Amino acid sequence: MNFQTVFKLSPIASALLLAPQFSVAAQSTVNEQPSSYEQEANSQDVEVVEVIGMLSPSSDINISIDDLDKRQAQDLNDIFRQESEISVGGSSGISQKIYVRGLEDTMLNISIDGAEQSGSLFHHQGRLSIEPELLKQVEVAAGAGRATNGPGALGGAIRFETKDAHDLLHPGDKFGSQVKAGYYTNNNGYKGTASLFGEVAEDIGLLASFSYVDGDDIEDGKGDEQPYTALEQKIALLKLSGQLTDTQHASISYDYREDNGRRLNRPHFQPSFKNESLNQEAERQTITLNHSYRGGEKINIDSTLYNTDNRLVHKDHPRWGTTDGSIKTNGAKVSNTANFLNNTLIFGADYKQDVAELITGSGAAKAEDKGTVFGLFIQDDWHLTQALTLTAGARYDWYELKDSQALELDASGFSPNVGLDFKATNDLNLFASYAQAIRGPQIKELYVVDYKVNDPNRKEETAHNTELGAKYQYQNFVAGVTFFYSKIEDVVGNEGRAITNIGDLENKGATAYLGYSIEDISARLSYSQSRPELNDVPLSDNDMNIGTSVGDTWVADIAYTPMHDLEFGWNAKFVERLTDVADPAVNPEKPGYGVHDLYAQWLPISDEELVLTMTVKNVFDKYYYDHASYSQFIGSVVAQGYANAGRDFRFNVSYAF
Repeated sequence: MNFQTVFKLSPIASALLLAPQFSVAAQSTVNEQPSSYEQEANSQDVEVVEVIGMLSPSSDINISIDDLDKRQAQDLNDIFRQESEISVGGSSGISQKIYVRGLEDTMLNISIDGAEQSGSLFHHQGRLSIEPELLKQVEVAAGAGRATNGPGALGGAIRFETKDAHDLLHPGDKFGSQVKAGYYTNNNGYKGTASLFGEVAEDIGLLASFSYVDGDDIEDGKGDEQPYTALEQKIALLKLSGQLTDTQHASISYDYREDNGRRLNRPHFQPSFKNESLNQEAERQTITLNHSYRGGEKINIDSTLYNTDNRLVHKDHPRWGTTDGSIKTNGAKVSNTANFLNNTLIFGADYKQDVAELITGSGAAKAEDKGTVFGLFIQDDWHLTQALTLTAGARYDWYELKDSQALELDASGFSPNVGLDFKATNDLNLFASYAQAIRGPQIKELYVVDYKVNDPNRKEETAHNTELGAKYQYQNFVAGVTFFYSKIEDVVGNEGRAITNIGDLENKGATAYLGYSIEDISARLSYSQSRPELNDVPLSDNDMNIGTSVGDTWVADIAYTPMHDLEFGWNAKFVERLTDVADPAVNPEKPGYGVHDLYAQWLPISDEELVLTMTVKNVFDKYYYDHASYSQFIGSVVAQGYANAGRDFRFNVSYAF
């Protein structure tokens, strides 16, 4: 493959060959051992790129609890606001969707504490509900990759991890509590959180956290209210976790989120005579049991059992009455990590069953899809020499689906991966990788379970992802670049009422980063470009459940810490105008924009007992549409999406005792 001909940088991108996607380092997970490169960097107390897997390129992202607190994150947009490679469409929480390199989250594996979040609720709104207040960290692996990413990870994986009692307890304390209160000027909103945590037995902690969020309709940069974007949310997390013995750790959690209100039937469109408002109920509850056993170098077993119920109700629609739908997911995963002298071997199995149930006409009719997938996987990271590391793995998955029309489909196949990481010098790493991922028949989108029909002859989807790049680190300076080329064969989509293979999707692009820290100032600059095309036509906002196109994206961050208990920060996101569109008559060019955020965080009392945070989002009150938000469709039906929120002053007080 000739990357010189595959990738074309924008004029601005060409000016900086090494532009960014800099991620603050975090500790490696138990199952994913750090490379010698990371160990050396960590020994110098230098910020490095988080590695999700042995040879994770610079595109991989880790978002920490500190990042979320400083942003006063309220929704998915806030969580990923500083990541150039990720876009979040939809200005209201209920309509938000995540896009990684232009691919929608329906093409990725999403999990919360290991519990897979499956299916699609309704293509006019988001499928994911997560409370940033509860998160400990977020990991993103872009593109088809390691076998441990799970079945059907065509576009990568996103892993959310929630807090536990020991994350909040101060050293030496047995019990504690925390209260938080926040106010947001844009929608006259407020949020309250109360958490109790403590050790109920030796090394066993219990966390109980409850939040309530309320807010009016948001206002865009012109000061106009966006109708039916008001929110009322109730959130709860109960989590019991800790060391059972010296070798065993376990946790059991119950995660609940409710988001009800008066909303439009198609929440990501403006109101119209074809888009009536109605009362909606949206809730998700997830129960997860995790267990780990550390028996030595060769036996390190991790297992997960989970159940998720994701429910959406449209009440008293003037034409269709009440529709009550849910996606229930039950799953399990077990793996073992064996550490040898020069390599780390991970192998295991996972299973998942999804049931999409739709009750329509105020209970008059019921339709159901049931899909299962069982997989075996193995992943090995092998230090061939001190400078050269080989990673290789594969998974084999079996898919079965029985849909609401009693059609039975099945598929199976291998998903291999291989990669090399070469430490050319003490400061420079070169890497290259190739991975495949297959995805067999899935349950249909929830709100079309009774309407759409599966093509009995459709094939499984197959993703191919090739990446190569370099990482450079010298003292407090880091830089890197990754080029990628992905192809997904036999993409599944809609042709009228039929769900069938609609063609091949190709995506090519680059990500880059540079960062520098000196004394009390740190800065980073990141850049991302992706060009997803379906059958040689750029993806558009109408390719829902697949993806969309966004302009080249730049993100700049500066943090200033004049003293240990005071920090200031600035973040800016610049998105270049998107001119390469599917059909200018239907999908106009997307204007570019720049948005600036500021924050200040002060700890007036030691030990972080009292934390005061002020954030100003969209400082200059910019009127804009995120490129991942639905903008407009011109044709037999005119549908206008929502602009993003204008300036928003956010004030947050947190006190722990």
